[in-house]
Parts: sequence; structure tokens; C-alpha cells
Amino acid sequence: MLKVQIKEEYADILDPLQESVDEALHRYALEKVQTRILELEQRAQDWEERYGCSYDLFAYRTATDEEYVKQLDASAATQQWEGDLISWEFDTEALREWRRHLQKLLIK
Repeated sequence: MLKVQIKEEYADILDPLQESVDEALHRYALEKVQTRILELEQRAQDWEERYGCSYDLFAYRTATDEEYVKQLDASAATQQWEGDLISWEFDTEALREWRRHLQKLLIK
């Protein structure tokens, strides 16, 4: 457990203090997690608009469809698809992790 200093003026108002602090931290954590999820969802939407499909389909097609890869390589807008795939994968995993954090917070 961590220790936190609280100004007396707040402590007097927030009695019982521990419950109030727990509730405030829970709300703040929810807000932070939801903000991060929204950011990652926006990034996923940007990737999907750029490549016209979901991450799973994009990863599958780049791994199995040589013609699709040739199309990506032929376009200046998508020649960096390999780097984008790595970034998109990272964002997808991060989004899953943040959603797990949200689920844990909502259960409490």
C-alpha cells in the first residue's frame, strides 16, 4: 500500500477519508482508462480507413496474399505497410490490454 498526503482542508470534507479517496481514485482511473481506449480506437479507425480492412484481415492478407502485398508495395501511400503492420499490431494489443483494465475497474 502506498501512502498519500492529503491537505487537511480536504480531509475534513471527505470524511470518511479512505472511502472518499478510494472512490475518487476509482473514478479517476476509469477516466484515464477510457481516454486511452478512445485514443487507441481512433488510431485503429485511422488504420482501417487507410487499408480498408480490420487489423486481423490485414495481417492475414499480408501473410498469405502475394498479389495484395504487390499492390501495397506499388502504391506510394502504402509502401510502408510493414512498419504500419507492426504499429497496428502494437495498437491492437494495447487496446486489448486497456479494455482488460477497464473490465477489472468495472467489476469493482
